[in-house]
Amino acid sequence: MEPKFFIPEEHKQKFQYTSNVTQTERINELNDFIFKSQDVRECKRAEAVKLRLLGISYQDIAKKLGVSIGFVAKFQRQYTARGLDGIKLKYKGSKAYLTPTQKAEIVHWINCPKNCKLSALKRHLQDNYDVAFKSKESYYQILRESQIYWRQGKKDKKHKN
Repeated sequence: MEPKFFIPEEHKQKFQYTSNVTQTERINELNDFIFKSQDVRECKRAEAVKLRLLGISYQDIAKKLGVSIGFVAKFQRQYTARGLDGIKLKYKGSKAYLTPTQKAEIVHWINCPKNCKLSALKRHLQDNYDVAFKSKESYYQILRESQIYWRQGKKDKKHKN
C-alpha cells in the first residue's frame, strides 16, 4: 500500500520533478549533464547524486569523490527537490571591465617593446579606458594573454667577508 500525503498547492511545484521521472531517466540526465558541464564543481555534485541513485552508500561516495557526507546529502536533497537546477552553480561572475575589443587593443599595445612593464600597463588602462583594477592579478592576466612572461627580480644580498 502506497502512503498518501497532502501537499499544499503552493508547494507542489517543488516536488513535481521527482514524481514522473524514472531512475534510469534521472541517471541518463545526470550523465548528459556531467558530459556537457564545464565546471568541475557541478560535475562532482552530479556524480555524487548519480552514485547515490545507483545505491552506493554516502560514505563510499564521500571517499571516492573526496567530499563530505554532508555534501552528498545536500546535493541529493537539492536534486530531489529541484532537479538539475539544484546542482547548478548560482554564481555567474561579475561583468568584465573591458570588452573583448578593448582587450585586443591592449594586447596589441603591450606587444610594442617599450610597453611591457606593469606600471606602463596600469597607466595605459587608467588613461585610456578609465579602468583601475583592485588586484594586481588582473594586470598579470592581461600580460599573460599578451604572451608576455616575466619574473620579478630578486635583490642581491651583499656577502660580508
